[in-house]
Amino acid sequence: MRRMLPALLFLVPALAVAEAPAADLAPVVEKIQAFYEKTEGFDTRFTQTFRQGGMPSRLGGSTAQGRLRFRKPIGEVGPRMRWDYDDGRILLLVGDLGYTYDPDTKQVTVHRLDPEALSAAVSFLWGRGKLTEDFDVAPSSRTGLGEGVVLELVPKKKSSGFSKVLLVVDGQTGMVRRSVVVQADGSENHITFVEPKVGEAAPLSAFDPDKAFPADAVRVDTQMRR
Repeated sequence: MRRMLPALLFLVPALAVAEAPAADLAPVVEKIQAFYEKTEGFDTRFTQTFRQGGMPSRLGGSTAQGRLRFRKPIGEVGPRMRWDYDDGRILLLVGDLGYTYDPDTKQVTVHRLDPEALSAAVSFLWGRGKLTEDFDVAPSSRTGLGEGVVLELVPKKKSSGFSKVLLVVDGQTGMVRRSVVVQADGSENHITFVEPKVGEAAPLSAFDPDKAFPADAVRVDTQMRR
C-alpha cells in the first residue's frame, strides 16, 4: 500500500511507437496542456504493472486493474481523484488529503498532501503547471509501450521519488494513454488507460471520504498528527 500513493501521483495491443523528432515536440506538448486544461474530468479503466529494478522482489511483474475517476477542482487547491482496484483497494485524493483503503486490514490510512508542491507531471492534469518548466522533454526511443508518441520527461530539479517519466501520447488529441514512472533503481510503474470516457466528471458524492469506503472500515490518521 505504501507504494501506491507516490507512484500513482505521476500522473493516463502493443505496436511499434513512432519517435517524434525534437522539432515536433513543442506542438505535442502544447496539445497535452490544452487537452487537460479543457477537460473537466474522466472515467476510465486502467491496468497497472510494476517492474522491479535492482534487487529481485515479490512485487516485480505484479499487475493490477481497476477504475479511475477524476474531477478537476473548481475553486479548490487540489483535484478529486479516485482509484478503485478490482482487488478491493481504494485510493482517494481530495484536495490536500489522500486516503488509502486496504481490504485485508479494513483500514483507511489518511495522508497529508501539499497540492502546491506536486510536480507538473501531476498538476497538468487539472490545468495547472507547465511540463516544459519542470522537465527537459525529449523524444524517447522506447518501443513496445503502445500506439502513440513517446515523450521522456526528466525533472530539471533532482527528485527523490523518480528519475524520469515516459508519457505515451495521442499525437492528434494530446491525451495521455500510458505513463511510465522510472525510479532511481530502475523500477518502473506502468499505468495504461483503457477506453477512457473523457469529459465525464464523476459526481462529488463519489469522492466523499465518509461514503467511499466500506461501513466497517477503520480510519487511521496518525500521519496527520503534528
